[in-house]
Amino acid sequence: MTRQSLRFAIRRVRIALVLLTERRALLYVLIDTALILAAVGEGFTANGKADEFYIVLYILPLFLLAVPMMSEAVAMERRAGTLDLALTSPGATFHFERRIAAIALLATLQGWITLAIPWLLVEHFPLTGPMLQMAIVATFTAAVALNWAVRLRSAGAAAFMTYVTCFAFKPWFFSNPIRPLDAEHGPMIFADYLEYFRRNAVLAAGAVVFYLYARQRLARTESMIT
Repeated sequence: MTRQSLRFAIRRVRIALVLLTERRALLYVLIDTALILAAVGEGFTANGKADEFYIVLYILPLFLLAVPMMSEAVAMERRAGTLDLALTSPGATFHFERRIAAIALLATLQGWITLAIPWLLVEHFPLTGPMLQMAIVATFTAAVALNWAVRLRSAGAAAFMTYVTCFAFKPWFFSNPIRPLDAEHGPMIFADYLEYFRRNAVLAAGAVVFYLYARQRLARTESMIT
């Protein structure tokens, strides 16, 4: 990737953030900071375990910050009365996907960076598995949010249905990929690797299905406008 294309991608992400957060950017920053500080505090407790950080460091920010922003992708155009222009403008094919993908990318990058908190403060563990699962979970969430955002008229309804769908996939969505290298857990065996790939394959397949349903809806622009 050239410097110019990287700068262009960063600009797109920044525009998506400005549009989807509107006047709530400071609130999102405060919530994000509070969650990270809570995880750091957990790291200094006597009973802190590395595998206890996953929900606080990644799933909660994804639910409390990323999902509401993703759900605004179409609703904000409805409120402004510009949905028909957005659907007929050049590049409209991937107009909403780009917005939601920008949020999913940021959520993934933050998850990767904050993995350093339990890794440094508590105990070491393999990083590849958690990083891959974070990317897959963010992709699944983005596909689900896009599907409901293009089908429901309000951002609140889209966010609610996104939560419901994620909980419907609870055994795979909330599975913890952090596995400390200690005597209690021991080294991963073949069955552990098989289970890891199985649950992530379910989420990846679900992401494809929800994205295809969203694309089917986006192909019928008249049904979204009316």
